[in-house]
Amino acid sequence: MNLARTIWQGEKVQLFLLEVSDVTEAYVSWLNDPQVNRYLESRFQHHTLESTRAFVASCRADENVLLLGLRYPSFEGRHVGNIKLDINRRHGLGEVGILIGERAVHGRGVATDAIKLMANIARTQLGVRKLSAGCYAANKGSERAFVKAGFAVEGVRPKHVLVGDRSEDLVQMGMLL
Repeated sequence: MNLARTIWQGEKVQLFLLEVSDVTEAYVSWLNDPQVNRYLESRFQHHTLESTRAFVASCRADENVLLLGLRYPSFEGRHVGNIKLDINRRHGLGEVGILIGERAVHGRGVATDAIKLMANIARTQLGVRKLSAGCYAANKGSERAFVKAGFAVEGVRPKHVLVGDRSEDLVQMGMLL
């Protein structure tokens, strides 16, 4: 993806192109924290500095992936999470995934602001016409953030994912740009 090293400023967060050099022990700890990753597919593996750097490098090398870091100025401007856009150029679609790693900033509107910013980038700079996202039904905070950012619930896939030994619904959301 050929976007300049830009900072996108929202009401609450800044987004920046995530580089391999941005991978820190704190970032890796989010990925391995059961409270942070309980609704993420990444919870099924143990993460290291090396594996996380390799993931970021692969995203940077893929012209159909935009991986951005989130800085929260009210939290000393620190990197507090990531937002990712997987682009299907044939259909003008983008799939959004988000991780708010720093638990201290959960519930402060950080995700909603980041999703709004990503939607604007997708529309104005990448030519995406529709965004989609999904979350586990129990992840009410994520669903709320996407809806506040302008997404609509498009459907529910009953008992679609496993959380431990129980099945759970997957909420599917979309947003026309």
